[in-house]
Amino acid sequence: MIDCTEAVRRMWAYLEHVLEPTPADELEAHLDSCQRCCGELEFNDRLRAMVAERSPGPEVPGELRAHLEEILRRSAVEPEARS
Repeated sequence: MIDCTEAVRRMWAYLEHVLEPTPADELEAHLDSCQRCCGELEFNDRLRAMVAERSPGPEVPGELRAHLEEILRRSAVEPEARS
């Protein structure tokens, strides 16, 4: 099973329905047993919907998107490091 770090890394692709079937299945299996990542997924989904609703402009540039994903990935890893 994948860990939380990998689950967070896959979330945006999952929400955009561009994640390959096997990685998506692995993410869903992780979500079945991880309440924290379920919260992350819900937050990311709501954030994505809110941005899409308020910003009918072009998609987020790849570099900015990668930067935002890295920030989210680091925030998901930091609580684990403190435990």
